[in-house]
Amino acid sequence: MSLAYRSDIDGLRAIAVGSVVLFHARIPPFTGGYIGVDVFFVISGFLITSILHQEMTAGTYSLADFYDRRIRRIFPALFLMMAATTLFAALILMPRQMQGYVGTLVPSALFFANIHFENLLNYFGPAADEVPLLHLWSLAVEEQFYIFFPLVLFVLMKLGGRRLAVGGLTLIALASLAYAESIVESEQSAAFFLLQSRAWELLAGSLLAMVTLPRLPEKAASWLGIAGAAAIVIPVFAYDKQTVFPGLWALPPVLGAVAIIHSGAFAPRGIVARALSLKGMVYVGRISYALYLWHWPMLVLIAIWKGRHTTYIESGIVILAAGVISGLSLKYVETPLRRGSALGGRRLLRIGAGACAILLTVGVALALQKVGRGVFPISRLGAAAEAAADDRSVFQRTCNNNARFWTPDQMQPIALCARGPGAATGSYDVLVWGDSHAGATFLGLAEAVEKLGLTARLQTMAGCPPLVGGIARQEHNNGAVCASYVNAVMDEIRRVKPKVVVLVSRWSLWTTLSGKGFALVSPEVPGGTARDRASSERVFAHMMERTVAELRKIGPQVIVLGQSPEYKPAPAGCVATREFNQTGGSDACMTQTRDKAMKIIGPANEVILATAGRHDGAAAFRMADIFCRDDRCTAGEGARFYYVDGDHLSVAGTRHAFENKALRQTLLAALAAGGAKLPAPND
Repeated sequence: MSLAYRSDIDGLRAIAVGSVVLFHARIPPFTGGYIGVDVFFVISGFLITSILHQEMTAGTYSLADFYDRRIRRIFPALFLMMAATTLFAALILMPRQMQGYVGTLVPSALFFANIHFENLLNYFGPAADEVPLLHLWSLAVEEQFYIFFPLVLFVLMKLGGRRLAVGGLTLIALASLAYAESIVESEQSAAFFLLQSRAWELLAGSLLAMVTLPRLPEKAASWLGIAGAAAIVIPVFAYDKQTVFPGLWALPPVLGAVAIIHSGAFAPRGIVARALSLKGMVYVGRISYALYLWHWPMLVLIAIWKGRHTTYIESGIVILAAGVISGLSLKYVETPLRRGSALGGRRLLRIGAGACAILLTVGVALALQKVGRGVFPISRLGAAAEAAADDRSVFQRTCNNNARFWTPDQMQPIALCARGPGAATGSYDVLVWGDSHAGATFLGLAEAVEKLGLTARLQTMAGCPPLVGGIARQEHNNGAVCASYVNAVMDEIRRVKPKVVVLVSRWSLWTTLSGKGFALVSPEVPGGTARDRASSERVFAHMMERTVAELRKIGPQVIVLGQSPEYKPAPAGCVATREFNQTGGSDACMTQTRDKAMKIIGPANEVILATAGRHDGAAAFRMADIFCRDDRCTAGEGARFYYVDGDHLSVAGTRHAFENKALRQTLLAALAAGGAKLPAPND
């Protein structure tokens, strides 16, 4: 059974896909274009529920027919795109990147990409714009929804008809929205990717299809369409990556889509319905599925190939090319195979499963054979640069206190995250405390401490600075867990009483880079509640002062390590890309001027030095003095890379740092002042 065709809904699809595509192309005004996915969810829920409800009411409902239609709609264009993307990925991606790409094929083909990417895109995961199949998370959400929804709707309709179905779906939708809102700040990645926090958006469309609403006068319906359009368009320009989304902030675009669909039924000649029914809009809507599939991997692979983000002109060309491919896909792939006579449902299912198996086999074979290396040989320097991305210590990999799941009883044990003779007994002389930069720095210090016959312990939580007296807000964490963790670490310091505490962090997040999704807030500081750079800098100075003071009251000596220089792009990645593409200029990836580095790390370093100078038993050390000579900073020497990315030190980098005589002397002086028994100078 089918619905009467509505051109305005195709036009609404065009608005949805256009918003997403322009957002992915990094066109500045469209900072909230990601809400187009939410509009797609509403449209999908409305159309499919309308068909299912008609069939259930007429007694013609068949679950097999439903899945046959989904296969015909989804599989052909999807597997064609994945096959082409795999082919070009093998030619463009470096061996390590290809291994990562292959790891996304199974989740994408089997529709659990959202779960995979929610786990993958963590603090140390690949950047989102380096994952060619990332956009398939939304398709996975839809398909997971349609595994359960037809059965739930059928049972509700059988038990109590439309009234019970509407009531039951409403409760589920409200529960999903409440859940999304409850975790959107503390677990934003989960709220964004997972079905349970997105189901309410699909159900909003479903309820519109199920609820019997009074007929609207044409003029009122026309105004409703205008209001709905505003609710979609305004967020496209007003939202950005810092918007706490989804949750309640997803309500405007979702309700806007509901309003437009509802108004179009009663005001087909209204201004919004007529605009959406223009031939160009309708055509873009018809190719919207294929355009959504093709545009993202094309943008990603072109950017990786060029070693930088595409320009606006380049993005425009890519989008036009994706549009042409999408038009061909609609005419020669989607439309023929969507017809019931094209292939039997079971046969098409077998073909789809076979295509999936072939795709996965080819992808794995390409990765194992490292086809990219065979087509474009990579130099020895390039291979070393690519390997540098994995040059992390075991402590950094295993000792992070995961902010998403952390509670005080989940504190990483001393024995697991310490090095030296006291580790087994739960004691230590030196505590290295901080965010992921502490994890990256720990090994070099721990080896130096162990040589002295002492023990060093690591306490690290990614994104959580070792600061007392406020809350560290970040893109994926509202700071409550971080504040609890800081208190727990302070309690451990009071209990263990180490001789030295070394504070390490990416301090620039809370000063220079604050306001970009990161900021410190504190009720103790006037004007310290806004998320902007000025207030964050004031709170940083206050929290640094309070942290050093409280640590000194407890007893340990304090060393605050200033941040090492940051690089953009990541030095090793830049070298690997240039060597792989044989474009030359690898040396330029490895250096920057001291002045450029200080613009990012300088303000925090000045606060650190000033704070340490006000407290006996506290010292500050500028790590930049190790990595910068005269007016140049370097990220490595030869095939030795000091960074795994743009700001985290590698194992080679932390060992290089603690080969520095001045840094070792700072550590020895603090240990001596703290009462540590040190070996004689000749030992």
